[in-house]
Amino acid sequence: MSVNSQRLLTVVVIGLNEQDRLKESLETVFACSPAGYDLEVLYVDSGSTDRSVEIASAVAGVEVLHLNTAQRSAARARNLGLRRARGQYVQLVDGDSVVQAGWMDAALAVLENTPEISCVFGQCVEMYPKQNIYMRACSLDWHVAPGDYRSCGGNSMWRMSIIAANGYFDEDISFGEEPDLCYRVRQSGGRIRCIDFPMVTHDLAMLSFDQYWRRAVNSGRGYATVAARYWRKPEKLWLRETLVNFAEPCAWLVILAIGWGVAGAAGGVALLIVWWLARAAQIAHTIRTRKVKFSEALLYGLHCQFVRLPVALGQLKTMFGPR
Repeated sequence: MSVNSQRLLTVVVIGLNEQDRLKESLETVFACSPAGYDLEVLYVDSGSTDRSVEIASAVAGVEVLHLNTAQRSAARARNLGLRRARGQYVQLVDGDSVVQAGWMDAALAVLENTPEISCVFGQCVEMYPKQNIYMRACSLDWHVAPGDYRSCGGNSMWRMSIIAANGYFDEDISFGEEPDLCYRVRQSGGRIRCIDFPMVTHDLAMLSFDQYWRRAVNSGRGYATVAARYWRKPEKLWLRETLVNFAEPCAWLVILAIGWGVAGAAGGVALLIVWWLARAAQIAHTIRTRKVKFSEALLYGLHCQFVRLPVALGQLKTMFGPR
């Protein structure tokens, strides 16, 4: 295939033991190839022990790269692909995600027509939101209203020159590497744009409470890492969120103590439940514009309340744990 460097889109797919979804993820990239562009597709494997490498190697047109390090992270995997990329633009894809038809055309149109936009992302849709209660709750995390944002997630399209000019992803960060890069890009004058277009379907594959808990703990690690890095800067990215994540569980203790002092242990628990339901209803009301059922919105509100605890734990581990 002939390659025109000015009309080349690089797609970097990263994965670790993603054999169940990887073939579809890679093949769909080619099926959704944007009009007028050549494709360069790089798959970066982070040491899979399943059939991921075999599957990727069997997809015609895919170059397989191996992340040879014991310190595996999404930042290191993406950087390996990005440093090999030849395209003017680069689409980042996680191996558990499948690009949607028309997305790359829509994203390229934004980047081509709006020079100040450095990165564009769209809507992420969970594949199996009704599989269990964890998937139902977490699937509502993905929706983002269109507009300019402070950061994006792992699935996104970038100007390759912007990533290179801002030093790529910081490989010292295991959680929060995307908002960290977005922060640096925005400080240099770039903009991060979300458009109202389906970008990927995503398989969270969350089957247990342990997975649910660890996901929230890791989110806390990301909040604390980014907040600690920029709290002295004019824009204190994620500092407010980090403080709120600590404040909410502290408020639970105060409410429990007040109820306990007035009406004993049962009174304390009852007052705390009332508080949780009130806060959950408040959150549920804010997302009703997404046209979800009230029961699902209330479940999401309870989810947002509950995860404050593991998120705060993750923040504490990052702030006071081993470096």
